[in-house]
Amino acid sequence: MKKKSFEKPELSVEDLSHALYEANLKLTKTIEERDEIFANISHDLRSPITAIRSSVEYIQSLDHPTEDDLNSAIKLIDTRSQVLQKMVNDIFLLTKIDSSSYNLNFVSVPAIPFLEDTFYTYDAEPEFSQRELILDVNSDLSGSINIDIENIKRVLDNLFNNALKFTGPDDKIILSAGLNSDNDKILITVSDTGIGIEKDKLPLVFNRTYRISDARTPNNNPGAGLGLSICRSIIEKHNGSIWCTSEGKGHGTSFTFELNYEK
Repeated sequence: MKKKSFEKPELSVEDLSHALYEANLKLTKTIEERDEIFANISHDLRSPITAIRSSVEYIQSLDHPTEDDLNSAIKLIDTRSQVLQKMVNDIFLLTKIDSSSYNLNFVSVPAIPFLEDTFYTYDAEPEFSQRELILDVNSDLSGSINIDIENIKRVLDNLFNNALKFTGPDDKIILSAGLNSDNDKILITVSDTGIGIEKDKLPLVFNRTYRISDARTPNNNPGAGLGLSICRSIIEKHNGSIWCTSEGKGHGTSFTFELNYEK
């Protein structure tokens, strides 16, 4: 008896051409995105580095620098060094998360205690003292969420600090949570009553080559602007999604992400 041959049908020339075309487009887009990110980072690195060098040169130019001179220079150097450190950390983290070898450490945690613990961490921080922090969690959330705790806290940290950056004294920052209509996803939202985002800018805020500061106060905030891209990568690793809503300038902003919910 002859054995049947199960040969994979050959792709047509048209199919191969189309596949190569799509692969080339994807590669080109990736390269262009990478080059634009590097260009943004190179540009943003100049400002803190220049400030640090200027402070050092100023102190060196003084024959007898006073204590006030030294303290002022040290404060500026420290502030700009923190900006540099955050930029480097964000670049490293985003590269690590994108790697196929990056694994999350999933743990099942009760939803309400996790959100409460996170919220009261910010409620106790001095920099948030001039904001009204509100926790609005549905009491029916008696189930658990299966998450990488460190990374979800990183998402919330990015969202809380974004809200802090783009609000003023007496503005509100709200952490809220509830279930979707199917009761299988938890929707977690960090919203604020700050300066808001124009609606035409909303689709851009998670792009790696677009900075959230440019959508709110152009050229007013230093940094590579990778925080929201990191948030999106982390949530997608959790098989969830994240989005942003705003009614425009002056009407505040809301960032919502969804996670699987276990009753």
